[in-house]
Amino acid sequence: MKFDILEKKGCSVEIKVEIPTEEVKSELDSVFSDIQKNAAVDGFRRGHAPMDFVKREFAKTAVEKTIHNLVISSMEKIIKEKNFQLVVAPVVKPFDFAAAQPFSFRLKIEQAPEFELKDHKKIKITKKIKKITDKEIHSVLKNLQDRQSTLVDAGDVAAEQHHFLVADYESTVDGKKMERPAENQIIDLSHESLPAGFAAGLVGMKVGESKTIETKISEKPAKFAVKVKAIKKKVSPKIDDDFAKDLGHENIQQLKEKIKVELETAEDEKSRQDMEGQIVESLLSNNNFAVPESLVDEETNNMIERTKQYLVSNRSDQRESPRDFNEEEFKKSIPAMKDKYRVDAEKTVRISYLLSKIAKSENITVTDDEINKKIAEIAAGDKKVAENYQKYREYLSLQIKEKKLFDFLIDNAKIKEV
Repeated sequence: MKFDILEKKGCSVEIKVEIPTEEVKSELDSVFSDIQKNAAVDGFRRGHAPMDFVKREFAKTAVEKTIHNLVISSMEKIIKEKNFQLVVAPVVKPFDFAAAQPFSFRLKIEQAPEFELKDHKKIKITKKIKKITDKEIHSVLKNLQDRQSTLVDAGDVAAEQHHFLVADYESTVDGKKMERPAENQIIDLSHESLPAGFAAGLVGMKVGESKTIETKISEKPAKFAVKVKAIKKKVSPKIDDDFAKDLGHENIQQLKEKIKVELETAEDEKSRQDMEGQIVESLLSNNNFAVPESLVDEETNNMIERTKQYLVSNRSDQRESPRDFNEEEFKKSIPAMKDKYRVDAEKTVRISYLLSKIAKSENITVTDDEINKKIAEIAAGDKKVAENYQKYREYLSLQIKEKKLFDFLIDNAKIKEV
């Protein structure tokens, strides 16, 4: 067997393989011999059918088996000799086969990229530090107050901007009527997401009154036929020590301190994610190498599938039927999405190789004890939860490894605090 590399492009290598006639004949004879030993032929004991008969009756099977054996053995030799690190199964394009001629075929191999790691230490990044203010703490307290608030009957009044209406309504959007009327819906007249003019049209109405309001939904004309069944007002608790005690704290000061800690933790996490993003961009900028096209295609398709699932889910969240998701329109947009997502998909594949190489070069590993500790933290003493997470040890190991990896990169970065 001899082989020649015809083309090397990125991570792909195209090879021409030629197997001499003698080897082809030897393999074909060997295959026929195996067939003869195992063939069950009427009129003959197993293994005793004449070879001429076997060659005539099993010619197609023997050729297919011979081609398979020659291709597999040749691939194994080439991969071992060249030390190719395959990412997908090789693609084989055989030529016509003839028993009395050399057998040649083309082999396309896609391998992992070979690259030298550059500049993964002393990466210049900015750490954003935000001081939590009393205003932000009060904003959280206000949200907690809203959650503890109750709606009570407002009495015989005309609806005002601060009221909540309990109403039935039917709607049409762009001439299309909704499937079923909405009943006993609570409408917050102060909510900013209501369609333009909708709240203003309801202000001044009283219980028992009906009205049709014209507005727009997604720039399309819409009409709402609304009947007011009740008008309610919100009653909120006072933010004081009693309010804090109802939420499980000793006093309002302790609640404020907890809120501050939680806000600081959230800001730390946000800052951490931002620094990780800066590190990723720096690594990608300093390490530009080709990655396997098949992996980029796979990641691109995954991104498109995630987009589809998001769109379907978003429809469902808006109480629209998943059938409203237009499958045909989505399929038409796939070519454009592939072009759009391909750049990010390539970056995702490349950073995975970079991080893997950094982890290997810096000997960043995960022990069983670290995984067990993580499971214990998640379970918080719940044995059933702990047992369930034993199934996800590999996933948890990847999580821990990624954190340790970025801990290392941040610890070795040049950080400017702002």
